[in-house]
Amino acid sequence: MKHKYIAAIVTAGLAWSSWGVESALAQTPASTAVNIPLTMLTQGKKVVVLRSGHDTAQMTWKVQPHYTAQNATLQVHYLTSPDTTAGSQLVVSMDHKIIGAVSLNPKLPRGSFTVLLGHQAFSAGSYPLQIQAIPGPAAPHTKTVLPGAWTQIDYSASQLTYTPQRLPWQHLDFAHLPMILSESAAQGVLRLPIQFYGTPNPTLLTAAQEAVAGLALRSAAVLHVKAQMMGPGVISPTVSGNPDISALLAPVADLPAAMQPHTPITGPTVLLVRNPDNPPGVILIFTGTDDAQVLTAARAFAVNRNMLPLGHRWSVIGSAQVMAMNFGPQNAVYPGQVVSLHDLHGSNSTLNTPHGTADIGFWMPGGLFASRQSNLKMKLTMATEPLTQPATQPIITVMANHHWISEWKLTPGVANYQTTIPFSALVGGENHITFQIAGGKVSIFPSSTLQLPTTHRYTLLPDLALFQHTGFPLVVHGTGRHLSVWYSERTLANWSAGLTLFGRLVQSAHSPLPGAQATFSRPVTGNVLAIGTPASIPASWLSASPVRLLQNGIQWQLANRHGTEKPWMGATQLPATAYLVEAHTPYKDHVTVTFLATNTQNLQAAAWNLVTAPNWNKLQGDFARQNSQGIYQSTMVGSHFMYGNRHSGWFWIFLFSVRPWLWVLAGLAAVLFATLAVWIFTLRKKAQWRAEEAL
Repeated sequence: MKHKYIAAIVTAGLAWSSWGVESALAQTPASTAVNIPLTMLTQGKKVVVLRSGHDTAQMTWKVQPHYTAQNATLQVHYLTSPDTTAGSQLVVSMDHKIIGAVSLNPKLPRGSFTVLLGHQAFSAGSYPLQIQAIPGPAAPHTKTVLPGAWTQIDYSASQLTYTPQRLPWQHLDFAHLPMILSESAAQGVLRLPIQFYGTPNPTLLTAAQEAVAGLALRSAAVLHVKAQMMGPGVISPTVSGNPDISALLAPVADLPAAMQPHTPITGPTVLLVRNPDNPPGVILIFTGTDDAQVLTAARAFAVNRNMLPLGHRWSVIGSAQVMAMNFGPQNAVYPGQVVSLHDLHGSNSTLNTPHGTADIGFWMPGGLFASRQSNLKMKLTMATEPLTQPATQPIITVMANHHWISEWKLTPGVANYQTTIPFSALVGGENHITFQIAGGKVSIFPSSTLQLPTTHRYTLLPDLALFQHTGFPLVVHGTGRHLSVWYSERTLANWSAGLTLFGRLVQSAHSPLPGAQATFSRPVTGNVLAIGTPASIPASWLSASPVRLLQNGIQWQLANRHGTEKPWMGATQLPATAYLVEAHTPYKDHVTVTFLATNTQNLQAAAWNLVTAPNWNKLQGDFARQNSQGIYQSTMVGSHFMYGNRHSGWFWIFLFSVRPWLWVLAGLAAVLFATLAVWIFTLRKKAQWRAEEAL
């Protein structure tokens, strides 16, 4: 009976497997198929050894909500032992039903087979998979099956393949927004159409900035914004094959009829609705009775990142709800702030589970300076478990951004510790403090705290590297106060480029920058992000920049010359299609980052190219240019100038620390002054002595 059962499995399983593979290959395009290594279904486990008739490999395959999986196949790579009995089978089951099997031959120990999981499309849900080795019948001259037979499943080489089919959303909820953004992003880029109805003005552009900020902070993808002017009753056309998300900004009176909600709108409102012209896509609508309410709705959406309501409609009530929210990122630490590791890493942190290596990551603003006596303080509560018996004291090594900091012994059990990290080991942007434990395992309690010292904001700039990591110097306190975004041309390309750059600035600063204002006129105060062309932005705007743009190239000032007589060096053989320049504004005590394209047609594409990781991560110095191959090259072309509060005494300490020769001059001046004072005092004493002797 057992022999007939195994034979039936072999016949049905092999026939189903071979037919299923051919069918799947014929129907599944390679470009749309999803391949999942089994290691992703087994928490990183690479291999499993199955003893015949005893062990079962189990895993769970999950189909995401609002998706179906078609042509699902499972490919298994295995290795069998030489003492495997003839007729042994490797059986695959799903939902405890056998769906395929393969014979194991000890003379061919290494093999693979593919089985079709089912003919139907799999809806969203969890599907348990089991793989079991069933021994064959014993040889006639033996009475028992050899107990040492085994089969090894290679999870890293095995994979599950299927074709996902996205379903249109039937009931939208703000809780679905992270999933919608993840679905819309392709290869780390989220294409975001922004639809305007009527004539855009600075208020609507500011609202668009906050809408972009709210989406940028909810997604790890880089936003490529495309501004669109829509006529009455017209909705953005469907992008072929792209289940995209778009944003729509307009007072309720200008909304197309298809977007009008059933309930009247009387105040700032955010709606999440399906796109009637693109069923898989959704539209995020920011509306109100006037432009000011549209801005209030967009700003509330940007700063309420962790407290969006349930449902598809959000009526924003009052401004107190907006101002009470957290403006900064979840993992940010600001000067003088004490933050618990629970608040820093959230409820999903793994620090309170035993680790041989624990990592604490946090983000801090750019351009910070602290004295040599000011260190980052960490107060830790840790549970230590030695690995040896009798218990020995484990050793912990502290690393900060790959710099060795300290090393000490830990007491087994729960104990409190305090350590410091020199401020010189920290950087503006993401920081990582790593604890490497030898001879034990350590759990860090979430009640542990981290304190960044009170610092002073000084740095030698221009430095586009700080700009791309933290948004400095345009972003100082995380809220975008005194920051203007200057759209020098009232064109869709100019608005698209500006909103794309603003979204990248928001991600770098980890803040929605709710204080930033859009403007169509040249600013006269504050920090500025300027977008335009050499024709739309006057040359006087870059008067404080060491870079001068010419018709057929650029010029820059010598970096080693100071004063008003710095000569200009020509570079007429360096054609470029776009420029990014960091400099002082023409007015006093403020800075500007200016993005220019040689013509309006290139503005949008040049901005998209700039914010992508390969170009964005290479920014440094004060000047970057895009060559004809679309590659940005950046460098320091002018002399350093300094940002900071010059009215503070710390400014001079920082100035001397970055220019040590000033200390030498100060010391020589002090010695000269003391010598001169002693000499004058001695001359006066000698004159007094002579006068006394004359008497």
